[in-house]
Amino acid sequence: MTGLFDYATSPLSPELKILGFLLFAAAFLVYLETRRYFGGNVKSFIDLLSLFALFMALGALLRYFGDGTDFGFTRDYSLKWFQSICYLVAGVFYILAAKKLLTLFPGDGS
Repeated sequence: MTGLFDYATSPLSPELKILGFLLFAAAFLVYLETRRYFGGNVKSFIDLLSLFALFMALGALLRYFGDGTDFGFTRDYSLKWFQSICYLVAGVFYILAAKKLLTLFPGDGS
């Protein structure tokens, strides 16, 4: 049972990384489809969530490839830097979406 939870040898590790990418990619596609039905502030809110999902999907995809030493990256200049940048950008878009949500329906103080 401990082998199942060992990060380096567990068969769950790559599958969970792929699942993370697929979930965020699906969320991105759902947001793209949903934005067709709205306009104005709601559409701009959905756009911010779309960008959040896109960068999370990119970060998860880079996570799957690890440090990238198999195809030219080094331990010092690895894909993990790009993964971290994707997650940071996604966090910014998430905060912007939260801020947009606060002002989405002006005057609704309840």
